[in-house]
Amino acid sequence: MVRTPITVSVTEAQEAVLSEQAQQGCPPAEPFVRRPGPVTNAIALGQQLADALLAARALIHRTPTDLTIMVDGLRRWYYGHDPAERDRLLWRRFEEAKQTHARLEQAIHIARETLDVERPALGQAQAEHEALATRRLPATIEEEASGIRADAVRRYQSVGIECQQRAAAITELERLLPAPEQTLGPLKEAVTRVLEAVGTVDCEAFVHRVRESGELEQLRSRFERLRTMANTHAAEIDEWSRRVGRPVRVPRVRFPWPPPAVWDALLDAPTEAPKLIWDDDPNGFSS
Repeated sequence: MVRTPITVSVTEAQEAVLSEQAQQGCPPAEPFVRRPGPVTNAIALGQQLADALLAARALIHRTPTDLTIMVDGLRRWYYGHDPAERDRLLWRRFEEAKQTHARLEQAIHIARETLDVERPALGQAQAEHEALATRRLPATIEEEASGIRADAVRRYQSVGIECQQRAAAITELERLLPAPEQTLGPLKEAVTRVLEAVGTVDCEAFVHRVRESGELEQLRSRFERLRTMANTHAAEIDEWSRRVGRPVRVPRVRFPWPPPAVWDALLDAPTEAPKLIWDDDPNGFSS
């Protein structure tokens, strides 16, 4: 929170006024309440809001509302980069969009939090200002010479300036807040569309890589080799079991994972390339 100090001598001036009230034998018209001394620098805080709002609007403006158009553009951008860097750069697009949203959200939060501090502080300052205005003028030369009234006048003037500054800060923040707050909703939608496009291109790229690399065929062949290796001498063991008339005591190899039924189904089924499946299209489609 950005604040700028004002000239308000809180302790000494308040003690002087309280001493004057005590000498008069009457309680203060309004108790003094210690409040945040510095007043919010609305200009600096407003600049933070403006910078975050500018970045948010720029992101919204360059993010197409049509997901197909956005995916097409992002796909061309993706394949235009070095294969070793394109995945990292792709997801950095989303990270940057997410940071833009976080920056605007944080600026709004700070402004709201500042208003929560300034509004009650202004009320306290106004109450003190009114209480100081009711102090009587010096009745004797001794009272005038004591300087107590002068301290009260200085305090009255300082608190008056504080009221003006706090009121101005509140007015400025209340003027600045609506635009960022109204932009937050469209910004969330834009960030979500960026995530949808980035995720779509990433899934497409993964499917293409798996198809081109033949990883599934290699995996299936590896499973077949493992099963063959585990049963290399199964025929000889069965043959000698028949000849001797009893089971040959040789341990069998069993794979707890995957279960036998899954293992058999995996190796019996033909190898197929992966597909992209949308939530509203359970049958999927090939890209």
